[in-house]
Amino acid sequence: MNLYGDAKKTKPAKAELMGHKRREKALREFKEVIHDLVVMLRQALGTETVYLYWINRTRKQFVMETKSTAIADVVFQDRIHFSEHFLDEYKDIKQPVTLKAGSDVNAKSISHYYEDKLPVEQLTLLPFTNNEETVAITVLESKEKQITAGQNEIIYSYSNALGNVLNTYLELSDLHENEQQWVAYEKSLSFLDKSGHSAGLLNDMLQTMQALVGEGSVSLIINGMGKWVNVLNSADAQRPLPLGMPVEKRTIAWEALKKGEPEFAIHFNKNPKRISPRELYTEGATFAIPLIFKGRCKGLVLVYGQNPLVFKESTKHKLINVVRLTGLKIEARLTNKDEDRLFTNQYGALIPDLWERAIDAEIKRLKSGSSKQKTWVGLITLSALSELRTKFRLEELDLMQKDLVKVFNPSRCGIPGFVGFKSDYVYLVVLQSKDPKAADHWKQQLKESFRRPFELTNGKQISTDLHIATVPLTEQSQDSYHIVSEAKRALSQSGKLK
Repeated sequence: MNLYGDAKKTKPAKAELMGHKRREKALREFKEVIHDLVVMLRQALGTETVYLYWINRTRKQFVMETKSTAIADVVFQDRIHFSEHFLDEYKDIKQPVTLKAGSDVNAKSISHYYEDKLPVEQLTLLPFTNNEETVAITVLESKEKQITAGQNEIIYSYSNALGNVLNTYLELSDLHENEQQWVAYEKSLSFLDKSGHSAGLLNDMLQTMQALVGEGSVSLIINGMGKWVNVLNSADAQRPLPLGMPVEKRTIAWEALKKGEPEFAIHFNKNPKRISPRELYTEGATFAIPLIFKGRCKGLVLVYGQNPLVFKESTKHKLINVVRLTGLKIEARLTNKDEDRLFTNQYGALIPDLWERAIDAEIKRLKSGSSKQKTWVGLITLSALSELRTKFRLEELDLMQKDLVKVFNPSRCGIPGFVGFKSDYVYLVVLQSKDPKAADHWKQQLKESFRRPFELTNGKQISTDLHIATVPLTEQSQDSYHIVSEAKRALSQSGKLK
């Protein structure tokens, strides 16, 4: 009857408590067995005192585990510094050592006896090694009796039993840790039970994956503005890709999108790149996982770890599983109409639910001090909007908006960024760069391209000025709503947006 297994399914909190008690029980029984072994060793050999110290090299201490003695008035210290114990000279021995008190070892340094005369003369040290390192020493102390050849078998049996008990305990501890690891992972998937927009689900997915990878970043790449671009970083991301940076050929992201399968690579000499030759940081390793809906790749989750050892097979399995389950959850909510409007509107601009979360995540990163990029949020519209709406048919206006979303894309000017939908003919733009003048460069280049009539893909031309306002994100920024309101005020103050 698997009570622990049943409890894990029905009552996770109870299961955790049961697991903790089971681990305590294993440790208690481990200590009892070691004590019994030491008692049996002393009695089998007929020695006066036997004790076992663990060697804590980190704290430079000998740590008492257990002892057995036939002599009265014997007091051991639970923890004693290396320099204060005679075992310090022998803490690296790999074979048994026999010592004589008074000559090999100063009698005064054997301080656990309170008799005037030291009641033992012979000391035998039995090292216990693990992974070629001495981790414990058992000390046998006797009056005159030396260990005989016939008693060596007893010592061998003791050492063998001690090793078996320790290995069994370590295996039990590892099993417990593994169970706890998967219990915690199961809890982390609770975000899938939340209701709300799919963008919120994706945001929670990134945060869950970020917790699994630790130091590094998790980013969401989608197809928008006619390109595959990074549109959302986890709020706790370290050194993530800039928002709006496009995917280029011969990168990890490009390979995963091309194959439609997860792609993993360790970066040697800053290669291969995650997404673009222009990215700033390429160390550690990257895992690219396609986000599939109804058999089609609709996105890519890019998991970056500064330490390649983070990507154990179990961790990769967890990461893939989180993406797969999130994809299935979103797919179950989708209608045929929603499928093509999951991340962007009909013009290729990001939907508000997605760009709001992207901005909020960057504000959080700014406040935590983990953001090294400059970020701006802007609004842009056309000055000749009334004339154009009367001049063109509806399908021509739709085509014009598709063209405008592509031309407003900051990456067209060599600056990472994306275009979002704010309202009819009003677009939100997010730019991110280490260049403090990036927003000004983008505005200048964009206005320059509209000084002459701008030709649409259908061959028609439009003559219009652009009205643009950008505001920077700072540590004082509250959230996406307030920062967009600031940009709106900046535009309306000059009479550009009513």
